[in-house]
Amino acid sequence: MTDDGRPAGRTPARGYVRFSGVLARTICARVMAGESQVAICAEPDMPSRNTLARWARERRAFGRALARARALGGRLGTATTTYCPVVAQEIAARVGEGEFLSHVCRDPAMPSVSTVNYWRREHPEFAQAMRVARETQAEAFCATGWDLASEATPETAYLTQVRLGQLRWTASVLAPRSFGRLKPAEPPVEPRTETVLFRHFQVETHPQTGQRRVVGYTPDPASMTPQVDSEGPWLRLADIADLSEAAVAQRTAAIAAQQAQADAWDAEEEDED
Repeated sequence: MTDDGRPAGRTPARGYVRFSGVLARTICARVMAGESQVAICAEPDMPSRNTLARWARERRAFGRALARARALGGRLGTATTTYCPVVAQEIAARVGEGEFLSHVCRDPAMPSVSTVNYWRREHPEFAQAMRVARETQAEAFCATGWDLASEATPETAYLTQVRLGQLRWTASVLAPRSFGRLKPAEPPVEPRTETVLFRHFQVETHPQTGQRRVVGYTPDPASMTPQVDSEGPWLRLADIADLSEAAVAQRTAAIAAQQAQADAWDAEEEDED
């Protein structure tokens, strides 16, 4: 037995709760905010679940309002996730004007907070619009802070300081890149390397016929050694061209001498380096 004469372990009987418009609006607002009817009806100043169901049956207006609140609060078994671009645009506009998302979602015509967060995850364009709206909201808080600081008096200085601190913290959460103390650092960008390859040409002489052609060379990007990339046609010999063995040998010797001279020049340049 307890001190008031009731058997130990027994829950006291719930008092009679009368229906009223204020109580009905409170219940619908809490259901729309995401609370379960079990949690709401467990409070002593709220009606029981059976009473709430009877009110919904007997009072059709309240029944429709409660059903709508359950739908917006995601309490119909599955969350309401039908995306509406018009509603999403209105939500972003109201947040950008300074209204908190939780306050926007209390509007019976708006979806619940969980639904809005689901839209942000599934629709990148809505997530971007919400980021811009939150940054705009943070800028509006800066103007609000200036107004508070301008109107501060010696009597309200401490209260103004507390409010400014809260506004500063809220702005840093809404727009950390602009108002956060620790701004996110961009990842280091690797230096950009550009390789410029110069193509050059050389006149090649045939060792036997004396014909000439133009050969193009382009360096290999990996080893930077010249590679032949084009070979022009051999030019025709004149009719008086001397193709005797002596003439061919003479031209071969001249080409070898030119090549030896070029090699000597290259060796001198290497020694100077």
